Amino acid sequence: MTTLRRALVLAAIAILAALLAGLAVLDPFHLRHAQWFVAATVLATIVLVTLTLAVAVRIYALRVLVLVVGGIGAVGWAAVAYLTIGLDDERGAVAEVASGDRRLVVLEGEPFTIDTVFRVVLRSGAGPFEQESPVWLGEPEGAAPDEVSFRGADEVAVRTGGCVLVSRVEPVTLLVDPVHRGTAGC
Repeated sequence: MTTLRRALVLAAIAILAALLAGLAVLDPFHLRHAQWFVAATVLATIVLVTLTLAVAVRIYALRVLVLVVGGIGAVGWAAVAYLTIGLDDERGAVAEVASGDRRLVVLEGEPFTIDTVFRVVLRSGAGPFEQESPVWLGEPEGAAPDEVSFRGADEVAVRTGGCVLVSRVEPVTLLVDPVHRGTAGC
């Protein structure tokens, strides 16, 4: 295989990795672990672009420079991604209601907050492709919702005080509409 052909094959794979990275960033299926998919696909894109340039460049000194710069970029991205994802400390579940494969989970805590904040998320599936969508976001130092429940196959409800907040759920992408905040507007 010629050098040009190797570079073109690597470039095509790098473009595919970049498209997958874009899809991971868009996250149309609301994956719970989407940040890991973004980190991995961006890292793969950096490595593949570095290899493509290293194969395409014929001058040895430039090839080494490309590999060094690409290696620094890959290690830097991996470190930043790992630290950022590691700082996303999710606190424990307070309550959980299940209906088939779906679960409404009341969580205590929000990443990067000092005050206690409760939130309700809808989860579906398990493993690396588990889906998660927000349903209700509480106010800082506010109370947890009184009750969460499923209303049929395509609706969920959150009861806070005298208010019942209902949201529709799209079955494939797990898109919840609307996502309620606090108890305003009841």
